[in-house]
Amino acid sequence: MKHHSIKLNLIVFLFAIILFYPNFSFALFERKGQVEIVTTDGKLQKFNVEFARSEAEKAIGLMFRERLADDEGMLFMWNTSSLRQFWMRNTLINLDILFIDSDYRVVHIEESAQKGSLRIISSLLPVQYVLEINAGQSQLRKITPGALLSAKNLPICC
Repeated sequence: MKHHSIKLNLIVFLFAIILFYPNFSFALFERKGQVEIVTTDGKLQKFNVEFARSEAEKAIGLMFRERLADDEGMLFMWNTSSLRQFWMRNTLINLDILFIDSDYRVVHIEESAQKGSLRIISSLLPVQYVLEINAGQSQLRKITPGALLSAKNLPICC
């Protein structure tokens, strides 16, 4: 009987969440999603991304990928802002690396980071998010420092 009561309580709890929080999602478990960047001239740029939240996901990143579509990328996420450093070791494609602060503002872009390079690429300022996309996409889509990452589709971090 106790087991039945626990099940019933869980069902009631989940129903209450759905009823009272219609925008609730199980975002903690989402591995992929779509993010939007609003350029400084107001244009909306969408990317289908993988979310890198765990240390293991961040360590591997886009290593060993042979291709990336023009609308794809990886969004690295942390709970706090800090200086972030990246390199391109074992990365097989050139990337644009967008460094984004805790206010969702792009503060620095490393354009066309060279595949396989061991050069350290720094955020220059404390950031909470880093978006890696195909090299040339930031220029093609007119994404510059000052652009904003929309927070509406971001999953719960780390």
